[in-house]
Amino acid sequence: MAILLTLMAVGLFLLASLFWLWMLVDCAMNESGDGDKLVWIIIIVFTHFIGAVVYFLFRRPRRFEGTNSPQSRRGIYPSPPPRP
Repeated sequence: MAILLTLMAVGLFLLASLFWLWMLVDCAMNESGDGDKLVWIIIIVFTHFIGAVVYFLFRRPRRFEGTNSPQSRRGIYPSPPPRP
């Protein structure tokens, strides 16, 4: 029973660390603005999993706002010509 709990704890730690690393790389590669990027990297590094979760929930979705709106797709996919 103790071995199972130990394996579960190690697995949970590995998943949390992989998530932390993913958010750290995502922030370093995709965050705009040098000041914002540095602040978020510091938050993620010093608060580990909690900082990664905060970044994932609050900052990461803001980068994607507007990318799926019809106004942003209009330039990429123009509307078809009207039918006769």
